[in-house]
Amino acid sequence: MQSDNTYHFNIAYAQYAEELKLLSEQFSNRFSDFKNMEECFNLFAAPTKCNVQNAPIHLQMELIEFQENSLLKSKFEDVELCDFYKKYLEEDNFPQLRKFARRLISAFGSTYKCEQLFSLMKVNKSTHRIRLTNDNLENSLRLCISGIHPNIDGLVSQIQAQVSH
Repeated sequence: MQSDNTYHFNIAYAQYAEELKLLSEQFSNRFSDFKNMEECFNLFAAPTKCNVQNAPIHLQMELIEFQENSLLKSKFEDVELCDFYKKYLEEDNFPQLRKFARRLISAFGSTYKCEQLFSLMKVNKSTHRIRLTNDNLENSLRLCISGIHPNIDGLVSQIQAQVSH
């Protein structure tokens, strides 16, 4: 006879195992590009420590100059990574390294904005489906992803009340 403390669950372990396997495959597929770009990320994150011979040919001369410049190397250690590439690595002296860094930095920002846009579109289309035309959706999405924040109080204060005749 079974005790009252024993619980029986009908759990479909095979179904969960299959779902977890699919999730793992999707995760691997989604991030396989990152594995292929590992050397680029290492070069971006630690140009002072990378082997110049393993770097792309168009960056090698600038990397040598960078690694020999003690002032730049010390600045690189003291400031944030993106700030270093933006403020301290001069375009005139290191055009290829700057271009390389801009491409890597912008990849993540644009991906984030695309994901944000699709999420907002999903919300807007579901809550305003009846009244939403393509033009209204486009305008709504532009407002949502814009970095500009409207000054509602200022706009309201400029409106004059309608005076009756």
